[in-house]
Amino acid sequence: MGSDNDELMPFFFPKADATVLSSPREAPPIQPKTVWPILDKKNSDKPLGPWPSDMEKFFYPPKSEPFAASSIPEQPSCTSEPYMRAFLAQNERLRSSMLWYYTRNIFNETEVLAGLQEKAFLAQESTDWEYVVIGILDVNYYIRLATVGLPLAIMPRGETICAHAVSEPHGSVFLLPSLLEDWRFRESPHVETGGLRAYAGVPLRLQNESGDTFCIGSLCVCSNTSRQPLTRLQQQTLARLADWVVSDIVQCARARRQRDRRHMVELIAAAQLDAKDSMSQEPVLNILQATYGDAAISLQSAGATHIQVEGRDPIPLAEIKNGLWEDVGYLDDFIAKSNQQEFPSTRVVRVMAVLCETASGPTLLVVASKDFRLVFDDIDSWFIQTCANMVSRVWHKHLLAEVMRAKERFLRGISHQLRTPIHGILGSVDLLAEELMSVRKLRESEPEQALLPPTASMVAPAASGHMVYLDAIKSAGRDLMSIVNSMVTLNRWADAAVMDREHTVRTCYDLQAALVAEIDKATLEETRYKPATIFFNQSHPPDCDSLRTDLGLLRESLLPLIINAIQNTPAGIVMISMSFRVDSREFVIDIEDTGCGIHPDDQERIFEPYEKSGEYSTGAGLGLTLASKFAKLLCGSVALIKSAVNHGSHFRVVFQEVDFVHSSTSRQPILLTGRLSSVPSSFHVMSNSKGTTDLCDFFSRYLVDYGLEESTAASKDSLILLDYEDDWEQHRLLVSRVPPDQVAICLMPASKADTLQNITPSSNVMYLKGPFCSSTMAKTLQDLDGRLVNMQLSSSPQLLKGDTSPSSPMESGTLTPLDSDTEAASSSTTNIDFIALELADDPGVDSPSACAVKAAVPAQVSLSSSLQAALSLFNPTALLVDDNVVNQRIMQMYCKKRKMSYHCAADGAQAVDIFSRQQALMAAAGPGEGQGIQLIFMDLQMPVCDGFDATRRIRELEREHGWPESIIFIVTGQDSQSDKKTAEMIGANEYFVKPVGPKVLDVGVKRYFPSLQSG
Repeated sequence: MGSDNDELMPFFFPKADATVLSSPREAPPIQPKTVWPILDKKNSDKPLGPWPSDMEKFFYPPKSEPFAASSIPEQPSCTSEPYMRAFLAQNERLRSSMLWYYTRNIFNETEVLAGLQEKAFLAQESTDWEYVVIGILDVNYYIRLATVGLPLAIMPRGETICAHAVSEPHGSVFLLPSLLEDWRFRESPHVETGGLRAYAGVPLRLQNESGDTFCIGSLCVCSNTSRQPLTRLQQQTLARLADWVVSDIVQCARARRQRDRRHMVELIAAAQLDAKDSMSQEPVLNILQATYGDAAISLQSAGATHIQVEGRDPIPLAEIKNGLWEDVGYLDDFIAKSNQQEFPSTRVVRVMAVLCETASGPTLLVVASKDFRLVFDDIDSWFIQTCANMVSRVWHKHLLAEVMRAKERFLRGISHQLRTPIHGILGSVDLLAEELMSVRKLRESEPEQALLPPTASMVAPAASGHMVYLDAIKSAGRDLMSIVNSMVTLNRWADAAVMDREHTVRTCYDLQAALVAEIDKATLEETRYKPATIFFNQSHPPDCDSLRTDLGLLRESLLPLIINAIQNTPAGIVMISMSFRVDSREFVIDIEDTGCGIHPDDQERIFEPYEKSGEYSTGAGLGLTLASKFAKLLCGSVALIKSAVNHGSHFRVVFQEVDFVHSSTSRQPILLTGRLSSVPSSFHVMSNSKGTTDLCDFFSRYLVDYGLEESTAASKDSLILLDYEDDWEQHRLLVSRVPPDQVAICLMPASKADTLQNITPSSNVMYLKGPFCSSTMAKTLQDLDGRLVNMQLSSSPQLLKGDTSPSSPMESGTLTPLDSDTEAASSSTTNIDFIALELADDPGVDSPSACAVKAAVPAQVSLSSSLQAALSLFNPTALLVDDNVVNQRIMQMYCKKRKMSYHCAADGAQAVDIFSRQQALMAAAGPGEGQGIQLIFMDLQMPVCDGFDATRRIRELEREHGWPESIIFIVTGQDSQSDKKTAEMIGANEYFVKPVGPKVLDVGVKRYFPSLQSG
C-alpha cells in the first residue's frame, strides 16, 4: 500500500549551487575561439610596454572634477606611434592571476553570461548610447563577454581603448565624449576603422585580502557620434553596474569551486573504496590526474633537496612556501616580453607539494601544472592534502598489515614455543598424579603389603605428600598459561578492533551455550579452587527473543568477568542474568557471585591492566581490562555495581544501540505445565539439615517464570526440590523424606559433581548438576515429565498390559547419574542437544537454535556405517604426530594408561606415510581383520610437512581409497581464530590448544569412542 506522499509533489531538496532564474532568458551567443578582429596588424606582434609609473600623470591626467570628462594631456612634440597603445598594469602578474582564478571556465557559465547580457542592456538603456561592451582583460587579449550592438570578439589588448580603463580608480568613468579631439585615440584603429566617436568605460575592479584593487576588465558604452558627457547619475549607474558585474563573477567562481569541491569529495570516496580493496596508491593518483588534467602527478622523496619537474631545472625545496611554488621569474619575463603571444604549455609554472608517507619514507605528493591560467586555491590545497593523507593511509595500512602479519607470526611462534614446554610439564604432572593415585588406591585395596611390588610399597606412603608438590607445579604452570592466554587474547582484541564486525542474529541460548563451552574449557582441570555453581537467567519480551550482534566479541566481553567470578567464588554461586531493554535498545548482562568480594580501596583500580584485587590473586591481572576493551567494540561498558568483602560482587555489562530482532508473530510466555502434562503445577523446596536452600532458590526463579507456583508445604501434587547434603548420611536421610510416589530434583553443587558416579540410582530422585543454563532446566522438566508418566504406567497394571512397546530411555524408570569423566565438561551439551531435537518443532517451546548447539561444543558426529565398528572397539588405535620429543612421550604415556595402541610420527610427512601404510594393511586384511588407525593426535607446527597439510592429505587418501574417516584431533600451541577456521575447513574433528590435560583429552576421545577407559 503506497503512502500519501506518493501522490504529492517531490520534496524540495536543493543544491547550494543550483541554477535558479527568476525569469526566462535567451541563451547567450556562442563565444568565439579565435582572435578577431585585428585592426592594427602592424603592431599585433609587438608586446605591450610596462606601466609608465613616471609618466602616469602625463598620459592619464586627473580629472578637473569628479564627474567631468577625462582630461586630455598635451600632445608630445614627437611620437613614434600614431596613437597611444595600452600598457601593462603596475602588477600585471598578480592582476592576471586574480583574473585567471575568478574567470576560469566562465564561458561554460551560461547563467552568468545571460546575467551579464541583461546588465549590458541596462547600461545601454541608462545612457542611450548605441554600443555596450562588458569584457575581461587578459595579458594578451581583451575578451568581450556581453555586448549590445557589437559582436562578441577576442581582440589584441594593445589596440583596444578598453585596455586603458585600468588607469581609472574604482567608481570612476574613463569618459571621452569626443575621441576625435583626443590625440591619444583619434588615429586608433577603433576610431579610424571602427568609426567610434565617443567612449565611456568603467573598470571592473577586484580587491584582494591585502586591500589592493586590480582591474580585471571593463564595462563601457560607445557611440559612432560625439556625445555630451554623461551626467553624474549616468556615470554612477555605470559604476554600480560594474560592481554588480564583478559581484556576479565572484559569486560564479565561488559556486564553481563548491561544485568542484563536491566532485572532489565524490572522487575521494570512490578512491578510498578502491584503495581499500587494492591496497594501492594508484586510485589516489588517478583522481588527481582526473582533476588536474595535463598536470604532472608524482611522488618524490622528501629527503632530497630538490623537486624534479619537466622542462626546467629542479626546484629547491626551500622555494616552496606553504606547499606552493610559482615560477615567478618565468611568468614575469613572459608577461614583460611576450605578452602578445599565446601562453606556452611546455614548462611547469606552478607546483603544489604536500608531505606524505610511502614505502620510501617521507615523500612529497607533487602536482606540477604547465597551465598559466590554473591558479591553486585553498580547495586545491585541501584536496591534495587529503590525497596525500590517503596515500599515507594506504602505506600505513599496508605497513600495519605487514606488522600484524609479523606480530601474528611472532605470537603464533612464541605461544607455540611457550605452550609446548608447559604442555610437557603439566602433562607429565597429570600423568604422574594419576600414577600416584593408582598406587594409593591399590595400596588401600590390598591390605597385605607383601602383595605390592617393592616400588609401589615405597611410593604409596609418600603419595599424599608428593601430591602437594605436584599441585604446586600445576598451579605455577597454569599461572604461566594464564599469562600466555591473556597475551593471545589481547592480541585478538587488537585484531578485532581493526576488523569489520561479523553481526548475525543470535538468541540468549546461543550466548549461553557459547559461554558454557568456554567455561568448561577454562575450569575442567582447574584444581586450585572449588568450582562455583553457575546459573543462567534470561528476560526478554514475548515478541523479541533475538538480537543482531557479533557473538565472538560478545563472548569475549563476558567470559573474563565470569571466570573472575568463578575464581573468587569457591564452591559458591554465580548468577548470570540477561535482559533485553528494547525501548532503550540496551542488552544488559548482570554477573553476580557470592564470593570473597572486593575491598573498597581496590574497586577503582581493578579495571587497570595488570592490577589485582588481592596480593595472592592468580592470573595476569588482565581479565577485567580485556572485558572492557571487547565490550567497547560493541558499544558496551563494564561497571562494578556493588561489592563487599565476603559478600560477593555484582558486575554489569551494558551494550547500547543494540539491534533487536522482533518475531513475526507475538509469542506469549511459555507455560511448561501446559506443554508437559504430568509436571505438577506447584513445587516445594525441602530444606536440608542446615536449613539452607541456596541452589533451590535460584532454580525456583526459573520454575516461577515458567508457570509453576511455590508451595510452603509438600503435597502429593507438588514437585520437590532439595539441595545436596555434603554429609552422605544426612543426604540419605533427606532423600528418604521424599514420598515414593513423587519425584524430587536434587541440585548438585559444581564442587560435588564428581560424587554423582558414587550415587545409587533412584527411581524418584533426579540429580541435576550445572551449569544451569535455560536449556538445561527446560530439558530437566521434560525428563521429569517422562519420569512421572513412567511411574503412572508402573502403578497401573491395566495400562501396562495394553502397552507392549519398548520403553524409551526417558521412560526407563531409573536415572543413571552422569559420569564425571565423560560429562564433566559437557553436561550441558546433552541437554542442549536433547532440547534442540525434541522441542525445536514446537513453536510454543522456547528452545535454543541450532547455532546454540554448535557454539557450545562440536556437534554430535554423524559417522558412516563403516566407522560404527570403531565405536565398538575397546579402545582405538592412535597415531601421535608431534616433533617435540617430550610431547611425544607424554602422549605415549597417555595412550598406555588408556590401553590404546599407537604409532608415532615426528612430522606430517611421516604421519601420512604411516597412516597410508596402516590403512592399506587394514583394507587388505578385510573387514574385522587388521588394525587401522582410528584416532590421530596432530600437531600443527612441524618441519617437512605441517599439520594442516598432513590432515588435508589424510582426508584425500580416505576419499580416494574409500577408507573410513579417522578422527583427527589438532593438538597445538597455536591459539588463533584463523588456525581454528582452517582446521575446520580441512576436516579436523577437534581443536585443542596446549597444554591439554588427560581429563580434557578423555572428554574429547569419549565423544567419539565411548568405550575408552580413563586412567
